[in-house]
Amino acid sequence: MSVLLSILAAGSLPALIFGAPVPSLPSRNVDEVHSFQKRGIYTVFGGNGDVSDGWPSLSDWVSSFDEMFEANKETMSSSCAQWAVANNSDDEINDLSNSIQSVASSTGVDARFILAIVMQESQGCVRVPTTNYGVVNPGLMQSHDGAGSCNNGDVQDPCPASEITQMINDGTAGTSSGDGLQQLLAKTGVDDVTKYYMAARLYNSGSIASDGNLGQGIATHCYVSDVANRLTGWSTGASSCDSSTIGDLTGSSGSTSPSSATSATTSTSATSTTATPTETPTVTPTVTPTTVAPTTTSAPVATEPPATFTTTTTTSPVPTTTTTPVTTTATTTTASPTSAAATATASSDPVYPGAVSSCTKYYTVVSGDYCLQVEAEVGITASQLMDWNSGLDATCSNLWLGYQYCIQA
Repeated sequence: MSVLLSILAAGSLPALIFGAPVPSLPSRNVDEVHSFQKRGIYTVFGGNGDVSDGWPSLSDWVSSFDEMFEANKETMSSSCAQWAVANNSDDEINDLSNSIQSVASSTGVDARFILAIVMQESQGCVRVPTTNYGVVNPGLMQSHDGAGSCNNGDVQDPCPASEITQMINDGTAGTSSGDGLQQLLAKTGVDDVTKYYMAARLYNSGSIASDGNLGQGIATHCYVSDVANRLTGWSTGASSCDSSTIGDLTGSSGSTSPSSATSATTSTSATSTTATPTETPTVTPTVTPTTVAPTTTSAPVATEPPATFTTTTTTSPVPTTTTTPVTTTATTTTASPTSAAATATASSDPVYPGAVSSCTKYYTVVSGDYCLQVEAEVGITASQLMDWNSGLDATCSNLWLGYQYCIQA
């Protein structure tokens, strides 16, 4: 789940990026928006979460928890490797299913919604690291100062069933320090399916923008769109949500196959057919959870470029802090900022010195970003990020805040 200290709540492993221009979206038939017959296709959802805005109704969700859980098993069985800890065993995956259903029964929160948040926060890894950006966020749901964790300094393998249940309970029923899904659903004051999308935004960021747009505010902008897609069957492939434009959308942009979504910027092209959402008062919970970030410690953003760059490959992501980088002259073994910037960027943000000179598309690092989340947002692999941006260290812990990194070459 990315974190902005005390403001942000849980956040998608894949999570926290922001942005700007007004996009044009393809015109599409409303019935097509609501059909969702092809499970696994990603549809970008913008606006305030209303069904009239193109958001999924309850009948559009995966029909049962068992079906949804089965679709995510493959991800759960391999997701822990990115943190260099043992992947989930079959028993642990089974315990996770039982825990979600048990907590859903005791809290009244839909088990499918709990699962969607689990997958967004930790990809279902029972040994996901605990993060701390002013608030401790442990466990499968990166709860607000929760008690449950199987990687809170000491990695537990196997992860006990009781600990898995505690993690799910912390994120769903809440803790003494922060609200869970149960409390946030109630705070929305809404009785229809929109409450789930609003609660997801609150869980991620702690508040909803004054106009009710769930892609705006200080948040992981694509978080709610991702959660809505998980609820309708998307379980693999890159999100085709563009964090730089999602806040300007007022409805569904159409669906994109994950396999074809190689870049987050390709999913928004044409005119929206939906109306601007009705203004909704800001909803601010008393306590805010935080967004998942895959590391046990806070890895600072580099304040100076290193003297030289060497290419490494890894899948282990580490988020950044809000330290602003200081530009200095550096000797590099790859392209300089000037040569990289000359290839394909109109942004005034400085280009990362290690970006390849053949780069055709860039992404600017913002507060709360970390490698895994950036890769998921823009639809590239860890190897591609490392290959196109020489100088990232072995744990990808040295992203520079405010710099443009190459995401296509």
